[in-house]
Amino acid sequence: MNIKKFILPIVLIAILGLVGTDSFYTVGNAEQVVIERLGEKHQIIDTPGLKFKLPIIDRKYVVNVNKNYTLQYGYRTQSEGTSSAAPVYQDVGSEVIVLTKGSYLVNIQAVIQYRISDPADFIYNVDDQIGTLRLAFESVLRQNVQNKDLDDALINKEAISKEILPDLQKKLNEYSAGIDITAVEIQNVTLPDNVKAAYDDVNNAKNEKTEWLSKAQKYANEKLPAARADAYERIQKAEAYKAEKISQAKGDVENFNQVYEKYKTSKDITRSRLYIETMEKVLENVDEKYILDMNDNGVIKYLPINPQSTVKGDN
Repeated sequence: MNIKKFILPIVLIAILGLVGTDSFYTVGNAEQVVIERLGEKHQIIDTPGLKFKLPIIDRKYVVNVNKNYTLQYGYRTQSEGTSSAAPVYQDVGSEVIVLTKGSYLVNIQAVIQYRISDPADFIYNVDDQIGTLRLAFESVLRQNVQNKDLDDALINKEAISKEILPDLQKKLNEYSAGIDITAVEIQNVTLPDNVKAAYDDVNNAKNEKTEWLSKAQKYANEKLPAARADAYERIQKAEAYKAEKISQAKGDVENFNQVYEKYKTSKDITRSRLYIETMEKVLENVDEKYILDMNDNGVIKYLPINPQSTVKGDN
């Protein structure tokens, strides 16, 4: 039996089988296939069904354009959770630490969901697609967070996620990466362990400041109305006293002018009248009044003005 007669047919069958399996392929409903010929993009197949490519010369890249891919930033999942065990995560120190406004450090963990919108751009325009996506996200994340106050960064995770998504998509479009971002979720924003104690001290100081300000405001609310009322009352009394004294002064001036006019016309009479009026005022509150008159012959005349008073003495 001549074995050589069977070797050639077997080799030919093997070659034909290899060519057949390498030439025909199936495209799924959610898939697109990029055909590369001799190292360059040749064709994009986006219709489902059985397709043919040249064996050996052509190379195909199958891409699911409907699938949502997930990229973790700041951590990696070490093991998925089960019914009896929780999932295990590990922080990535080179990614997790981000600076906020004022140069405060925070740890940020995030998830980016994306799909491949243009397989050709995804394959040929970017060498390291996942690495590029990670770096683009890190760039827009740091740019966003560095403009946030520390408290804002710790609390407003959803707002940061919404702000980052369009910026990230814009950057990927600039790279022509063929990637559409479907969701960005900031999962955790925490303080590093070595700065948490200092942050707690700052918060305690702020709380004490707020408490003292509240007490001061309460004290001011209690004292200021009474002080304003007292000040208003004093001002009103001063205004009334001022008005009274001005009126009194004007009256005194007017009275003086009238007396002066009379004095100019009858000086002696006016002088006598003024003397008498003055003496009336002076003697008005004196209980006992006496008139003494001494004649030239040395006799003292005594006249009691108050008849009810009794005086004993020699003439």
